[in-house]
Amino acid sequence: MSSARLLVSGVVQGVGFRPFCFRQAVKRKLKGYVKNLSDAGVEIILEGAAGDIEGFVSDLRHRHPPLARIDDIKESRVRERGYKRFEIIDSGGGGSSGNIPADAAICEKCLKEMRDKKARRFSYEFTSCIECGPRFTSIMKLPYDRHTNSFGMFMMCADCRREYETTEDRRFNYRSICCPKCGPKYFLVDAKGRRVKCESPIEAAGRLIAKGRIVAVKGIGGTHLACDASDDGSVGSLRHRLGRPAHPFAVMSRNLNSIKRYAKVSSFEGKLLTSRERPIVVLDKKGDFNLSELVAPGLHNIGVMLPYTPAQHLLFDGFEGGTMVMTSANIPGEPMIIGGHEAVEKLSGIADYLLLHNLDIVNRCDDSVVRMNAKTPVFIRRSRGFVPQEIELGFKSRKIVLALGGELNNTTCIIRGDKAFMSQHVGDTTKFDTMKFLEGATKHLMDITSVKKPDVVACDLHPRFNTTLLAERLAGKFGAKLVRVQHHHAHMASLTAENKIDGKIICLSLDGVGYGVDGKAWGGEVLLGGYSGFERAGSLKEQRMPGGDLCVEYPARMLAGILFDGLDGKEVEGILERRYSNGFRHGRKEIQVVLKQLEGGFNVHYTSSCGRVLDATASLLGVCHERTYEGEPAMKLESLAKGGKARFDLPVKVKDNVLDTTEIILKALELMEDGKRREDIAASVQKAVADGICGIAVSEARKNRVDYIGLSGGVACNDYITSYIKGEVEKSNLKFIKHSKVPCGDGGISLGQAACAAKS
Repeated sequence: MSSARLLVSGVVQGVGFRPFCFRQAVKRKLKGYVKNLSDAGVEIILEGAAGDIEGFVSDLRHRHPPLARIDDIKESRVRERGYKRFEIIDSGGGGSSGNIPADAAICEKCLKEMRDKKARRFSYEFTSCIECGPRFTSIMKLPYDRHTNSFGMFMMCADCRREYETTEDRRFNYRSICCPKCGPKYFLVDAKGRRVKCESPIEAAGRLIAKGRIVAVKGIGGTHLACDASDDGSVGSLRHRLGRPAHPFAVMSRNLNSIKRYAKVSSFEGKLLTSRERPIVVLDKKGDFNLSELVAPGLHNIGVMLPYTPAQHLLFDGFEGGTMVMTSANIPGEPMIIGGHEAVEKLSGIADYLLLHNLDIVNRCDDSVVRMNAKTPVFIRRSRGFVPQEIELGFKSRKIVLALGGELNNTTCIIRGDKAFMSQHVGDTTKFDTMKFLEGATKHLMDITSVKKPDVVACDLHPRFNTTLLAERLAGKFGAKLVRVQHHHAHMASLTAENKIDGKIICLSLDGVGYGVDGKAWGGEVLLGGYSGFERAGSLKEQRMPGGDLCVEYPARMLAGILFDGLDGKEVEGILERRYSNGFRHGRKEIQVVLKQLEGGFNVHYTSSCGRVLDATASLLGVCHERTYEGEPAMKLESLAKGGKARFDLPVKVKDNVLDTTEIILKALELMEDGKRREDIAASVQKAVADGICGIAVSEARKNRVDYIGLSGGVACNDYITSYIKGEVEKSNLKFIKHSKVPCGDGGISLGQAACAAKS
């Protein structure tokens, strides 16, 4: 007779791990117990034959449940206590470490059961099992038990109790077990919150969508707005009511074949779409695009997902079409809507009907967004399905670090040991409600990672960000060290952290804006360094921004600033009035004001931003004169360039490691006035910018004997720029690195902040 204590870490709670242990122990005639620990790990006590204990451990490593992941098993000898049987016992205690699982799309077994008219869960909207369903969005705290997740408010019926206690049932000991008799349910209300009588609320909602109505649909992580994606009237009405004139809407299709009717789907993209994470995947439109052009106006691509909850599958039963808009219902800049009363209050005047349910959403969680970039996937947004999966680091931190991220597309991050844990997408922290969400998400992340207090709190260098102020407050509260990390340094550090590189690299940090160490607006940087610091080895030329941030909203102002750098005022005035007066809200009068600003230097800021150069090009080519959503001008420029070729050799002039973007824009203007194709000019500008900044990076890498060149920042979402830089780096026999585990934009900088602070 032998005895052993196993401490198992990884994703081992909420995934059917204890029932699996029970069955394996009973099969091998082992005695003892298994229990969840408060730090997300699992403790197992075994008594029995030594060979059976060894076989049990082997089963854990190689035959564990699909959603489980074993990181480590610490085995030790313990005194025999003469257990009579093997049991699953009450949770508690610590001594291991682990992580809770992410939400998973409904599995094939549950989908089949839900479609079986003889099954008691036929058409039940919350059908799930140990292999699928809500996890992160429903768990309140650890350890994971019935009473610590939102399903605990529903009392199990006798049938569910029988399944729960049957060892061979796939819902044995499943803490979120429920059915139509005892579980949560959907109901339909009108815009004023009055119940609509109907036999099947979900199918009724689907029929309403088919009739051109807009329906708010509460899901597992928040609320969506749905309408018929092929109906111009419905999509146009949704745009008008939301006040989103051009923001691309995500769509949801019935199945993969429906998607292939309007978008190009590679085999890898197909795997992403059908994966258990079910992200939104950004796909290229087909030439015979058969959805409303209003879904993603001015873009060559569209964000697409497949149903991932039972309710979404049932919604298509009442909807005759193959594809519906399924976009986040939150007001721009605010968090996802999760409450029924909140939905009625905030969506009155937007949604005609609301499909709601009575299950609490503990953690709001937006859909993840992925696109193929340089032939590999990259996150635009990392959230549902992936959070809170940890990211393994190439080093082990002796300190527990909390990082609060940046201002927009915010996430928060914790580093503990050799792993980083990032929150779900939070969003725009200039908004009060979003800051409250950030505070709650940070606290929850600390709870589920068993962090009582961090040793270090990290934030952006910008002194007036709300996240900076929160970091200062939390550092004082916990008595922690405060570390401020420059924005583009954080981009570089996030890239090295996810690629496990602990040394110097050259990083192209290309984005819209970040607060530089000199107090100026950076955004087109060639950085040399690592976690502990960096040198600004090169950049794009600083350009004038008349009116400061007004240039972000109205890119023709940015264009005026660049033209003024290379031409005299009268020439600029003539060009703007002749070609671009519609880029200024007040026409000629505003152009005169802007020129006076440029001549006198009043309220004129300077920026090296790559994003602003692309925005100015979008205005130059007439594809976007007003930004109505983040990244709109650059995204529309990329779409325009998709239809052209880089036929023109634009001037790539570099002096003292600074790329002269004025010369590029002036030549592009000349080509426009010569009547050349806008598509070819757009592609040529992208190539010239990529060529110039990459040339600086390669030169610096050789000079400093650095092997790696990386690309980070929002511009790294641009497939052409990324692919071109990758090709040039590899032609130079250097190693190119990019993001694949965290967003390349600001959603990834909390990881970089945390990594820098861990190494400080």
